[in-house]
Amino acid sequence: MTTQTRPLIDTAWLADNLTNPKLRIIDVRWKFREENGKGVAYDDRSEFQAEHIPGAVYVGMSTELANSTQNTPDMMLGPEDFGERMRELGVSNDSHVVVYDDSGLPLASARLWWALSHYGHKNVQVLDGGLQQWKLEGRPTETGDLTVEHGDFEPTVQSNWIARKADVLDAMGKPGVRIVDFLPNNLFRGDGVHTWGGRSGHIPSAVNIPAISNIDPDLAHIPISERAAKLKERGSFKLADHSKLLKHYQDKGIQTDDEVIAYCGRGIAASCGLLALRQMGFEKSRLYDGSWAEWSADEILPVETS
Repeated sequence: MTTQTRPLIDTAWLADNLTNPKLRIIDVRWKFREENGKGVAYDDRSEFQAEHIPGAVYVGMSTELANSTQNTPDMMLGPEDFGERMRELGVSNDSHVVVYDDSGLPLASARLWWALSHYGHKNVQVLDGGLQQWKLEGRPTETGDLTVEHGDFEPTVQSNWIARKADVLDAMGKPGVRIVDFLPNNLFRGDGVHTWGGRSGHIPSAVNIPAISNIDPDLAHIPISERAAKLKERGSFKLADHSKLLKHYQDKGIQTDDEVIAYCGRGIAASCGLLALRQMGFEKSRLYDGSWAEWSADEILPVETS
């Protein structure tokens, strides 16, 4: 098992270290649109080419990191393919990797942080506030693409970062184990058609902490369409203050010595939750990679609505 650095790093540190030869900055973005009530994920490299942090390389979550051999969409690449993709981006075993995205809360960046951690990289961090915070502070950006030399990263699977379907089944209602759904409240309750699954509802015994809560718990009940404006009003895209965030989780009955399994629709929003959990010191927290897309597709598995 590897010893990890703390998950978050701030913009001031990154600005002061842009020329560090061991630094590898990765811009990873994940977009989606709704078609007939269902989420369709896609990548848009042109947005990166138009504006990104100096020295960053780009990788698309849906087209370059998703495992197309799996029946469940957007599951992470296996170790061999993932390692090759990271080497193409210039990642080495001794790199200090900083990942970010442009979504206003860490979604794709948190997922890549999780994947690198799961595959044994010891020094990977998420830029707190991402590109939005960087721009808010008036820091420089650049355009175009960057060509880098291949790295030498070799994955070593760390099993303490991932939960499988069988693990979730075993965890339901088990003392000391909490299952957390990081999707919006309406999807957790089972209102209407589920954007990311074949059935509506949630995994039995799960509690709901919408991913946006990790930025500001007060935004949890704000409609998604209004959140970008609210975040700008807030004046920060960083994760919530440690004490406020910890209290929010404890109010949901989650304690730092609990084992926690995070899930969402396709493991994206849950990665944001896992990032917050690890930042707060929840060392026994894992990501259910298949998430609701896998769970809801199996008609044998139980579902709750509320």
